[in-house]
Amino acid sequence: MGQNAQIAFDDLKSKISVLKSLYLVVKSQNEQLKEENKELKTTISKQQNSIAELEQKVSTLQLAKAVSDSSGETGDASARKYIEGIIREIDSCIALLNK
Repeated sequence: MGQNAQIAFDDLKSKISVLKSLYLVVKSQNEQLKEENKELKTTISKQQNSIAELEQKVSTLQLAKAVSDSSGETGDASARKYIEGIIREIDSCIALLNK
């Protein structure tokens, strides 16, 4: 009976060793994934900032084009329409601030 207990103990000991090594592998992978996640979040943040800047540039270019478009009434109408849109947006912001 003592020998059977020793064999069972050795078997348990080897299984614990395997589990420990598997745990260390999974822990290492988890740390790598956390680091990769952090880097991806940083990249996303930078890209969102870039998108916001580009959208602002597009808006500015649209305004400049509308104002400088001197092809007659269509240019004036386009500029007027764009400026009225900006005024509506400002009015809605003011209304939200007044709430």
